[in-house]
Amino acid sequence: MDALSRILDGVEMRGSLYFPAELRSPWGLAVPSDEHVCRFHVAVEGSCHLTCGGRRVQIARGDLALVPHGRDHLLQDDPATPTVDLESALAEREYDGRGVFRWGEDGVTCRLVCGHFSFDREAARPLLEALPGVIHIQATPTYDFRWIDQVMRFIGEEMNSERPGSRVISRRLSEVLFVQVIRHYAETASEPVPVLAGIVDPRLSRALEAMHRELDRAWTVEALASEAGMSRTAFSVHFKKLIGRTPIEYLTSQRMIEAGRLLRAGESSGAVADRVGYRSEAAFARRFKQVHGIGPGGYRRSRSAVS
Repeated sequence: MDALSRILDGVEMRGSLYFPAELRSPWGLAVPSDEHVCRFHVAVEGSCHLTCGGRRVQIARGDLALVPHGRDHLLQDDPATPTVDLESALAEREYDGRGVFRWGEDGVTCRLVCGHFSFDREAARPLLEALPGVIHIQATPTYDFRWIDQVMRFIGEEMNSERPGSRVISRRLSEVLFVQVIRHYAETASEPVPVLAGIVDPRLSRALEAMHRELDRAWTVEALASEAGMSRTAFSVHFKKLIGRTPIEYLTSQRMIEAGRLLRAGESSGAVADRVGYRSEAAFARRFKQVHGIGPGGYRRSRSAVS
């Protein structure tokens, strides 16, 4: 399994929402912020403008735009068109998530597939921190996201029928979208992006894959450098340049993320310590508290109470 697959394998999808929108110019919608989700928009027909945090992109037919941090943003047929709050528009149309959401007047049509998905943001933090406010993937023979329109219709039928497994199908589509976006961004970014740059680097990716595969191993910088086929010094310098942390700092952060996931699943502190490479439960507890601000036992109890 490659490094990106291993990292994403620990990012558990928790929910998703999809709906088709038919928008006729002039139209403008203000999408509110929600830090707990990643929002996306796919242009199936026509085009529109998305503005987020001072950046504006034009979403053309087949393009996908992802707002990974759930920031508020504007969708408009033209940047000069006034906007209406999305929630107000949905309420005015009495839209309940079924069928097509229609908005605007009688001008040029833009058809979008809009939606969001959520996941364990703590596990995804290293990836999310590397992503900008907006990711715009333009349609190419390889990346043409109009397929989601047909798949979404199938999912809509599944959800409405309440057949067994329909929600799992919806989450899997979210996973496919997220993986495609992350992979494309990692491969095409104009400048090295922390973590992602390491994933696409042939040498560092081998070390990252080994690290994620065996978090319980007593890794040293020398051992990781050997996985990458590099000298200790060259590996350390290259790793810090592309990942933004030293190899051991990155390893510790991944161990603490995995530890949090295991504790939330109900595992004991001693078992978790062993699974993330600590032979001393006391040493693990000290490091976990440094990172999370609370000891393993308290963390598990607090998360159990929330769930």
